[in-house]
Amino acid sequence: MKLGAEHRIESTGRTPTDSPNATRRTPPTARELVATKKQALSQIKPAATPVAVKDDRPYRDRYLDEVAPSGIAGRLIKFDKSGAFTTPDDGEEVAPDTEFIALCDQTLVGWIKFAGTGEPPDRRQGLLYDGWVMPARESLGDLDKTQWDEGLDGQPADPWQHQICAVLQHAQTSELFTFCTSSRTGRRAVGNLLRHFDRMQRTNPGDYPLVRLGKGGFQHRDTRIGFVNTPVFVVCGRQSRDSVATPDTSLAANLNDEIPFL
Repeated sequence: MKLGAEHRIESTGRTPTDSPNATRRTPPTARELVATKKQALSQIKPAATPVAVKDDRPYRDRYLDEVAPSGIAGRLIKFDKSGAFTTPDDGEEVAPDTEFIALCDQTLVGWIKFAGTGEPPDRRQGLLYDGWVMPARESLGDLDKTQWDEGLDGQPADPWQHQICAVLQHAQTSELFTFCTSSRTGRRAVGNLLRHFDRMQRTNPGDYPLVRLGKGGFQHRDTRIGFVNTPVFVVCGRQSRDSVATPDTSLAANLNDEIPFL
């Protein structure tokens, strides 16, 4: 008489599919666990060490940035969200009918990284019309976005900002001013002025543009932001370069015997 499957399970303790030669899995020994852990650790790549960014600027530029860290000629001019050009040193608004000579070939462009309060910023900037070329953003370091501070929009903000500084000279008093901007609309405004200057060089190579500071704007697609004011350089004429008073920045001009040494 043949035994059914249930009888075979009772008598042998195995199912028909169990193999008598099947190997049992034994837990790893302590030595094997240590070896496995060492192998896993050896495959973990160490964090990349930050590479120091080489400063290829001339020594004179690096020295002046150390002793007098400023890319501003004369007084600073800024454009605020209300659509006004102001001088931050006195908080006054620049009158719309004020005329300036745009010293376009003195335009400074490049990257700037602001440090803490009272600390000089780190600059990678030069004169555009002297043939200076901006380095690639990737060459400046600070590429780990998890280390960036939070910006006004709540997103990580790149510590290196693309800045452009346009030098302006008051048409009446010859006082120097510098309009600095890192915004896209501000850079576009200066760019449009420089394009006009380049066209002038073909017909009037000895002249600078004469401008007034105006404003434009656009309706932002985000209704919560609303209307956005933008700076505009309104060209109202031209001025001979020969009539522009070049500031005397020589050492002799800076040494005034009437000022006592402290």
